[in-house]
Amino acid sequence: MNENESIHIDVERMFPAAARRVKILEELKRFWPSVVGESISRYSRPCVLGVNELVVSVNNDYARQRLIHMKGTILKKLSRLEYKPEGDFVLKVTGAEPQDRNAKTVRSVHRKFKTDEERVKQYMCDAPDTLPEDINYAVSHLKAYLEERFGRR
Repeated sequence: MNENESIHIDVERMFPAAARRVKILEELKRFWPSVVGESISRYSRPCVLGVNELVVSVNNDYARQRLIHMKGTILKKLSRLEYKPEGDFVLKVTGAEPQDRNAKTVRSVHRKFKTDEERVKQYMCDAPDTLPEDINYAVSHLKAYLEERFGRR
Protein backbone atom coordinates (compact mmCIF):
# COMPACT_ATOMS: atom_id res chain seq x y z
CA MET A 1 0.00 0.00 0.00
CA ASN A 2 1.53 3.32 -0.96
CA GLU A 3 1.16 6.63 0.85
CA ASN A 4 -1.54 7.98 -1.47
CA GLU A 5 -3.86 5.02 -0.90
CA SER A 6 -6.32 5.16 1.95
CA ILE A 7 -7.90 2.22 3.67
CA HIS A 8 -11.59 1.97 2.91
CA ILE A 9 -13.70 -0.53 4.79
CA ASP A 10 -17.13 -1.13 3.32
CA VAL A 11 -19.21 -1.84 6.43
CA GLU A 12 -22.30 -2.64 4.37
CA ARG A 13 -20.41 -5.31 2.48
CA MET A 14 -18.72 -6.82 5.53
CA PHE A 15 -21.85 -6.76 7.73
CA PRO A 16 -24.87 -6.48 5.40
CA ALA A 17 -27.48 -7.62 7.93
CA ALA A 18 -26.21 -5.22 10.60
CA ALA A 19 -26.04 -2.35 8.10
CA ARG A 20 -29.64 -3.08 7.07
CA ARG A 21 -30.74 -3.01 10.73
CA VAL A 22 -28.99 0.35 11.19
CA LYS A 23 -31.02 1.77 8.30
CA ILE A 24 -34.25 0.29 9.67
CA LEU A 25 -33.50 1.78 13.10
CA GLU A 26 -33.01 5.22 11.54
CA GLU A 27 -36.38 4.94 9.82
CA LEU A 28 -38.01 3.78 13.04
CA LYS A 29 -36.58 6.79 14.89
CA ARG A 30 -38.01 9.13 12.24
CA PHE A 31 -41.49 7.63 12.58
CA TRP A 32 -41.37 6.84 16.32
CA PRO A 33 -44.18 9.28 17.27
CA SER A 34 -46.52 7.64 14.73
CA VAL A 35 -45.63 4.20 16.11
CA VAL A 36 -46.10 4.79 19.85
CA GLY A 37 -47.97 8.10 19.93
CA GLU A 38 -46.81 11.65 20.59
CA SER A 39 -47.02 11.49 24.39
CA ILE A 40 -44.96 8.30 24.75
CA SER A 41 -42.46 9.36 22.08
CA ARG A 42 -41.54 12.43 24.18
CA TYR A 43 -40.13 10.14 26.86
CA SER A 44 -38.71 7.32 24.78
CA ARG A 45 -36.56 6.54 21.80
CA PRO A 46 -35.41 3.38 20.09
CA CYS A 47 -31.65 3.07 20.45
CA VAL A 48 -30.53 -0.44 19.39
CA LEU A 49 -32.04 -2.85 16.88
CA GLY A 50 -30.57 -6.33 17.16
CA VAL A 51 -31.25 -9.57 15.36
CA ASN A 52 -34.20 -10.42 17.62
CA GLU A 53 -34.59 -7.37 19.84
CA LEU A 54 -35.28 -3.68 20.00
CA VAL A 55 -33.91 -1.67 22.92
CA VAL A 56 -35.89 1.45 23.77
CA SER A 57 -34.61 4.07 26.20
CA VAL A 58 -37.37 5.49 28.40
CA ASN A 59 -37.17 8.15 31.12
CA ASN A 60 -40.79 8.11 32.35
CA ASP A 61 -42.56 5.35 34.32
CA TYR A 62 -45.91 5.81 32.57
CA ALA A 63 -44.29 5.64 29.13
CA ARG A 64 -42.31 2.56 30.24
CA GLN A 65 -45.49 0.72 31.27
CA ARG A 66 -47.28 1.66 28.04
CA LEU A 67 -44.34 0.57 25.86
CA ILE A 68 -44.19 -2.86 27.48
CA HIS A 69 -47.68 -3.52 26.09
CA MET A 70 -46.89 -2.17 22.59
CA LYS A 71 -44.55 -4.97 21.46
CA GLY A 72 -46.97 -6.18 18.77
CA THR A 73 -47.57 -2.68 17.40
CA ILE A 74 -43.85 -1.97 17.27
CA LEU A 75 -43.07 -5.32 15.60
CA LYS A 76 -45.80 -4.65 13.00
CA LYS A 77 -44.19 -1.29 12.14
CA LEU A 78 -40.76 -2.92 11.98
CA SER A 79 -42.10 -5.57 9.60
CA ARG A 80 -43.34 -2.77 7.31
CA LEU A 81 -39.74 -1.55 7.30
CA GLU A 82 -38.71 -5.06 6.17
CA TYR A 83 -37.33 -6.15 9.55
CA LYS A 84 -37.73 -9.86 10.17
CA PRO A 85 -36.48 -11.28 13.46
CA GLU A 86 -34.79 -14.67 13.23
CA GLY A 87 -36.40 -15.91 16.45
CA ASP A 88 -38.63 -14.66 19.23
CA PHE A 89 -38.70 -10.86 19.16
CA VAL A 90 -37.86 -9.12 22.44
CA LEU A 91 -38.73 -5.53 23.28
CA LYS A 92 -36.28 -4.37 25.94
CA VAL A 93 -37.36 -1.21 27.72
CA THR A 94 -34.55 0.39 29.67
CA GLY A 95 -34.33 3.46 31.85
CA ALA A 96 -30.69 4.02 31.00
CA GLU A 97 -30.07 6.75 28.48
CA PRO A 98 -27.66 5.67 25.75
CA GLN A 99 -24.13 6.77 26.52
CA ASP A 100 -22.58 9.63 24.64
CA ARG A 101 -20.43 8.15 21.86
CA ASN A 102 -17.43 10.20 23.03
CA ALA A 103 -17.76 8.78 26.56
CA LYS A 104 -17.71 5.13 25.54
CA THR A 105 -15.00 2.92 26.86
CA VAL A 106 -13.36 0.39 24.61
CA ARG A 107 -13.38 -3.19 25.76
CA SER A 108 -10.03 -4.81 26.38
CA VAL A 109 -9.33 -7.57 23.88
CA HIS A 110 -6.39 -9.97 23.87
CA ARG A 111 -4.53 -9.80 20.59
CA LYS A 112 -1.15 -10.67 19.16
CA PHE A 113 -0.60 -7.27 17.59
CA LYS A 114 -0.83 -4.07 19.58
CA THR A 115 -3.00 -1.40 17.97
CA ASP A 116 -3.25 2.23 18.91
CA GLU A 117 -6.37 2.35 21.11
CA GLU A 118 -6.57 6.13 20.77
CA ARG A 119 -6.80 5.65 17.00
CA VAL A 120 -9.55 3.04 17.50
CA LYS A 121 -11.48 5.46 19.74
CA GLN A 122 -11.10 8.19 17.12
CA TYR A 123 -12.56 5.94 14.42
CA MET A 124 -15.37 4.89 16.75
CA CYS A 125 -16.26 8.55 17.36
CA ASP A 126 -16.34 9.20 13.61
CA ALA A 127 -18.74 6.31 12.92
CA PRO A 128 -22.52 6.78 12.60
CA ASP A 129 -24.26 6.83 16.00
CA THR A 130 -26.59 4.06 14.93
CA LEU A 131 -23.82 1.55 14.20
CA PRO A 132 -23.94 -1.14 16.91
CA GLU A 133 -21.06 -0.75 19.37
CA ASP A 134 -19.58 -4.20 18.81
CA ILE A 135 -19.49 -3.76 15.04
CA ASN A 136 -18.18 -0.19 15.40
CA TYR A 137 -15.36 -1.46 17.61
CA ALA A 138 -14.52 -4.33 15.23
CA VAL A 139 -14.40 -2.11 12.15
CA SER A 140 -12.50 0.67 13.94
CA HIS A 141 -10.00 -1.82 15.35
CA LEU A 142 -9.51 -3.42 11.94
CA LYS A 143 -8.89 -0.06 10.31
CA ALA A 144 -6.36 0.95 13.00
CA TYR A 145 -4.63 -2.43 12.72
CA LEU A 146 -4.41 -2.22 8.92
CA GLU A 147 -2.94 1.27 9.14
CA GLU A 148 -0.28 0.07 11.59
CA ARG A 149 0.35 -3.15 9.66
CA PHE A 150 0.95 -1.35 6.37
CA GLY A 151 2.62 1.73 7.84
CA ARG A 152 -0.04 4.18 6.68
CA ARG A 153 -1.17 7.05 8.88
